[in-house]
Amino acid sequence: MREGTRMMAKQPRISIVTPSFNQGRYIASTIESVLAQEYPNVEHIVVDGSSTDGTVEILKQYPHLKTFSEPDRGQGEAINKGFRLATGEIWGFLNSDDTLLPGALHRVAQEINPEEGRHIVMGRCRFIDEHDHFIGIEHPSRFENHRRVLAIWKGYAIPQPAVFWTPKVWRECGPMDEELRFALDYDLFCKFSLKYRFHFIDQILATYRLHPESKTEQQNENERLQEAIRISRRYWGSRFSLMHWQLAFSLAGYRFNRRNRARNLLLQAKEAWRKGHVLRASTYAIAGQILAPEVAFYVALYPPMRRISKTTLKKILSLRAEGRDRSPQTAAYFDHTDLWPDGWSGPRLRMSREAGPDTRAVWVRGWVDLTYMRKPFFLSVWVEDQFIGQRHIQESGDFELEFPLPQKLVPGMYPVEVQASTWFVPHHFSANNDHRPLSFKMADLRL
Repeated sequence: MREGTRMMAKQPRISIVTPSFNQGRYIASTIESVLAQEYPNVEHIVVDGSSTDGTVEILKQYPHLKTFSEPDRGQGEAINKGFRLATGEIWGFLNSDDTLLPGALHRVAQEINPEEGRHIVMGRCRFIDEHDHFIGIEHPSRFENHRRVLAIWKGYAIPQPAVFWTPKVWRECGPMDEELRFALDYDLFCKFSLKYRFHFIDQILATYRLHPESKTEQQNENERLQEAIRISRRYWGSRFSLMHWQLAFSLAGYRFNRRNRARNLLLQAKEAWRKGHVLRASTYAIAGQILAPEVAFYVALYPPMRRISKTTLKKILSLRAEGRDRSPQTAAYFDHTDLWPDGWSGPRLRMSREAGPDTRAVWVRGWVDLTYMRKPFFLSVWVEDQFIGQRHIQESGDFELEFPLPQKLVPGMYPVEVQASTWFVPHHFSANNDHRPLSFKMADLRL
């Protein structure tokens, strides 16, 4: 018993605050995810806004919780109430429909270290659906500095369920703005980043649930962004500061959408040229070139140069594309192994297929465009985690590939995985905000 007490004393107390209102369908999963941490010194505070869906009855089943159920003005007030009661050395909040993943709190306790300047730690976070299923997409996130946090229109944000901090941070930068209904966490992290850096942990610490009743789904993507921009403006500083004008020009560039307008002009130029309207095509092409030379290069010059160049230029272009393919927006999609609704597949595709009594091979049919691929294109196939074979595709267009099986399969369903050796990101070449890593279009996959 004394040894257990000594072990507990070595672990800093972690306070988790969970704001709750009519999330009875999910709150048990949230609580169980904290219990499953098997962390010896955790304080879990649930502040409920007088739910009417059975949440209070569920909370009574967990006597270890510190629970409060009374009317409040929303999530911000609930979180502030919770942290006024918190006694831990490490704090974080977990919404009543999100979860922690195993080992998260132990890793946070190891990484946070005020003496070394690590007052805030940030891990990775996955999206899940209402049935706890991983959607195949990770929260696009990275921390650079305060100004980058404010430039929210550039496309990624800090994953709230995977962020933890010391009480000192809250005292200096909190509390939550109780007047905000949406993007409260973004407002808080704007304040945090003004004084502190976020220490990154390369581990998936939490899940973020997307479901029809969630606040995230109550706004469309543009509404969420505009709300975040309004919050961002609070922290731009004086109009006489350099950062204010850097952010102002960056936002103006985003709203003007220079690259997308250039892309549309160049597409109009191609169409006019196809119809024989030379003057109109030239006008569109020159306007697109002036507006965004980099887009003009990739749309008009890169494809033919890629086809004819066998020299250093091709390698330089490929290396440039490879570096950009590692952006947070693209990295978020690498665990997506399903077929996309438009028929495209990423670098890894996993599907279930049925084997019959006469199955002798895996048959893959699809289409590929090698124009923007930075490496030789190979497709490899696995069945039930057993490597079956690899094929080299050397030309763009339709393909049909047959991979003989090394042995006969017992009739039944089998997981089949197709891996591509390379991919491209449409946005980098077309400025269309499609950041997915794409390899080929699937037409058919059979056993």
